[in-house]
Amino acid sequence: MLACLVPPSPFTSAGLDLNLKGRSSSAVAAVSHFHGLREKLMSLNYLDKKNGMAATRTNESGFSMIEMMIVCVIMAIIAGIAVPNIFQTYRNYQLDAAGHSVASLLQQARIQAVKTNQPAYVNYTNAAGGNLAFVTNDPANTTYTAGEPDVQLSPAVTFQATSPDHAQLDAYLNVTTPQVGGSMGFNARGLPCTESGGNPTVCASAAVGFEWFMQSAGGWEAVTVTPSGRIKSWRLSMATGGTCGYTACWL
Repeated sequence: MLACLVPPSPFTSAGLDLNLKGRSSSAVAAVSHFHGLREKLMSLNYLDKKNGMAATRTNESGFSMIEMMIVCVIMAIIAGIAVPNIFQTYRNYQLDAAGHSVASLLQQARIQAVKTNQPAYVNYTNAAGGNLAFVTNDPANTTYTAGEPDVQLSPAVTFQATSPDHAQLDAYLNVTTPQVGGSMGFNARGLPCTESGGNPTVCASAAVGFEWFMQSAGGWEAVTVTPSGRIKSWRLSMATGGTCGYTACWL
């Protein structure tokens, strides 16, 4: 009964047949026109849904194998360039740290000599477990004794008795023949000195100055002590063909 009371939609085929009965030709043409528009709208809606699903699937897709290979190749190139630089930077850091540590130890020995009013000496040794510089009261002591001030260097950094050209360092010390390597001493006045007469308690002032050299794969480092007691660490920046006025340039 209710179905009979509800008029059919003019946009269904059943409604179209019902509404066209007894209607004029203009009405029939209008209903047919609207019916055609409805079919087109339904078709467009279906296409939009289909295209949206395809776009969603495309956006959710991952990297292709070619893209992954390109990324891996780029990462390998970057690593090949960066890794050697990282190792060189680390070696430079080791060498610079060694120079500053030895310079600090020499300064400590100088202060100790002034405070105790007794000579203080600094020796070094190259050992398999790590190279060492230490303070002692006798320059003949070449073995470290526990409790003495010391600095432990990296095994990669070794003390050297010979060095590259050091004319620039000699000029800085204002001497022609400095003492290279060996024991460094400081007297009660804080001035560099050398043992006299085989008696470590007697340390005559050294007017020649001291130079120590260290080497690693990163290059050369030097520590100098002027006749007035000034301590400084240096880094070899150019071994030959220097533009500083000397064959080798130290900074």
